[in-house]
Amino acid sequence: MEKITLKKIVTHKNKNLIIPLLTGFFMTFYTVSGAISYQSGSFLPMIEMEKNIPFLLWTIWIYIILYPIYLVWSLWGYKDELEMNKTLYGFLLLTIISCALFIIFPISYPREFYPLPLDNNLTTLIFRGMRELDKPSNCLPSLHVGLCYLFCFGFWNENKLKFYIGFMISTLVGLSTLTTKQHYSYDIVAGFILALGIYYFFQKFTTINNS
Repeated sequence: MEKITLKKIVTHKNKNLIIPLLTGFFMTFYTVSGAISYQSGSFLPMIEMEKNIPFLLWTIWIYIILYPIYLVWSLWGYKDELEMNKTLYGFLLLTIISCALFIIFPISYPREFYPLPLDNNLTTLIFRGMRELDKPSNCLPSLHVGLCYLFCFGFWNENKLKFYIGFMISTLVGLSTLTTKQHYSYDIVAGFILALGIYYFFQKFTTINNS
């Protein structure tokens, strides 16, 4: 099968402009999909293991603080422009597929089962702000998990140390989606499989025009 040739859109010279634009694209799609699906989300049954996972407020620091730090580190960490472009094309595709699923098959998480404390320490304030801004219906697949692992896979051919660091951080973020009661375990599995499938597709069936 002949590979699909894609235009190289990101270089080390223009990435400080292109990557913020792609981030804006992501935020727009995510916000719009959440607004559309918010009132129609269905609940999924929790497996027994999930019910026994404690609600740990402090892990919001992993979910909402470590997550963007890791993504920024990844996006600006790629040295190979071709791998960087394949990863960013994958980022666009993962965003579009995920947000389409949020709208077509909206799944919500029952956050009301896990109320926040009434105090105003920094951890609680961050958690409360996140819940106000982030709708509970953008669940399946988990974009936190999908993006983390996709960016981690992008290091596989370039730098194994960065790959292993990324894999560990991605796994921490995935676990934090459970301990912050933001996602079902199904969402984590779906996010991982989607990221792996998209990475495989771009590695196997696409090439980047380097001219």
